[in-house]
Amino acid sequence: MRLQYFFKRVQLQLRIGYIPSAGRNYLGTICVHHRGGGSKKKSYFVDFFRRINSFGYVLKILKTPFYTAFLGFIVYQNGLSNYVLLPDGVTLGSCIYMGSFISPEKLKTFNISGSSLPLSYINLFSLVSNVELSSFKGGILSRAAGTSLILTSKLNDKVLLKSKSGWHFLISGSSISSSGSSSNILYCFSRIGKAGKVRALGKRPTVRGVAMNPCDHPHGGGEGRKSPLVSAKSPWGWLTKGSPSKLKLVHKIRKQAKKIIR
Repeated sequence: MRLQYFFKRVQLQLRIGYIPSAGRNYLGTICVHHRGGGSKKKSYFVDFFRRINSFGYVLKILKTPFYTAFLGFIVYQNGLSNYVLLPDGVTLGSCIYMGSFISPEKLKTFNISGSSLPLSYINLFSLVSNVELSSFKGGILSRAAGTSLILTSKLNDKVLLKSKSGWHFLISGSSISSSGSSSNILYCFSRIGKAGKVRALGKRPTVRGVAMNPCDHPHGGGEGRKSPLVSAKSPWGWLTKGSPSKLKLVHKIRKQAKKIIR
């Protein structure tokens, strides 16, 4: 009972109150539309750096509105504890490792699935998630439920990762990642069920541009129901559908340059 009471106190200390901004800046003007309301919720201190260098046991698995993947409360052998985004396949009582280095002997005998290690320790063609773009920056890539990256090649101290969309990332081998895809793979099949659930998540209704007046939106006006213009536009007049983003444009230019060089 004492141990259970102790873990309960620790879990409460790892939670913090959350004040939603409702898409407004410090002046109170709306910068992000369709946000506001929602039910009260508390945030968690989630460890995205994962440099404890110790084995730990999963004592609790929970679902929060801030992350689509599951959170796990982990107690380590050195006495520390924290919340971590869990990879797929990790269950209650599982023993996982979090750290920036591990001895070769332990690496051979220990099953690293679900553990967090530098990319240089992970085998080729393995699935990884919650990956750091650079060392000591915290996990950024592939954190959503069911997402993953494939480790395709190792180049000296660099590692090449490929996403399901086809994009490639060249990252340092010392960057930490979780072995396996993110948990809660079946999240994509979940149904909302009712409008009140969306409002409880803090999302406000979206009005179609076709239903507005001409003074409010480029798609507005007209006699009766009418489809939008040939080129879909935002309320501010710029193209929204089909126009490539800056990053994709740079990616295409680099591809063309490589073909010319070859």
